[in-house]
Amino acid sequence: MRGAAEDRARMMSRLVGLDAMRVFLPVLVLAAAIGATLPATAATAATAATVSLNARLEAASSVQVNQVPVSGASLIGRVQQFRNGDSLISLGDGEGQPVVLTLCKGKAHLNLEASWPGAPAAKTQEEKQMRAYGMYMAVMGGMAMVQGITGDALALPAEGQTSTAQRETSWAYGKELYAVAVTHAAGGEIRIKMTKTENTTRTPSSGPDDIVNTDGDKAARLAELDPVGTSRELVIAAAPMAEGVPDAMSLQGWMSASGKGGATVGAARKASGDCAR
Repeated sequence: MRGAAEDRARMMSRLVGLDAMRVFLPVLVLAAAIGATLPATAATAATAATVSLNARLEAASSVQVNQVPVSGASLIGRVQQFRNGDSLISLGDGEGQPVVLTLCKGKAHLNLEASWPGAPAAKTQEEKQMRAYGMYMAVMGGMAMVQGITGDALALPAEGQTSTAQRETSWAYGKELYAVAVTHAAGGEIRIKMTKTENTTRTPSSGPDDIVNTDGDKAARLAELDPVGTSRELVIAAAPMAEGVPDAMSLQGWMSASGKGGATVGAARKASGDCAR
């Protein structure tokens, strides 16, 4: 059985370079790849309006990403966006630990002191960078999974209502099936919860003349999939964006991709020049 740390690691996608860290660009690419083979299925609420999920995410002041494995601890992340182009990604309960900061859509700043329960020890600068990358992708990879399975055309029910739909995507020997529930809360908040309901297989058992043991390969591939019961949820806030990350926020222990950081957000704005463009 996988440990809690391995369950968290499985939620992460391929790491991306610091210069590529823009909040929603890598997520849209990941989501497109995940959802490329998804069939369209109708929502149960006939009165649901169709809106762009990607557009809602790009315009949101905050998106919470809840990931609940069948065993082990849940993983909670949050992406905050601001009117001036700032963004802040955090991981953990409540406000969480800030992990990745961009100022005015500039280059990333990484919190090298951020960690999570069960994370491997990080002593060197490179190990701390990789740990921060992993935390970033734990949040953004989870968001991309929900985007990819749900699709951009989101059937949004009336406020106070919930709609449900079935989704599926292919794996090497069959399909992964999901139940997707979309709740439009009073006030405009949107919750999208995706729960794995089944892993199907369609490949016959190996025969005595087979060159490749499909039974063994199928079992190995199946073990790599999320277990049935795993869920991911996006909570898209309706509140307006704040102007920017407070200048007084400390960046002690942070690293700037450009090498032009500062002890505070305000100092980093001046040193990086990202907000003067």
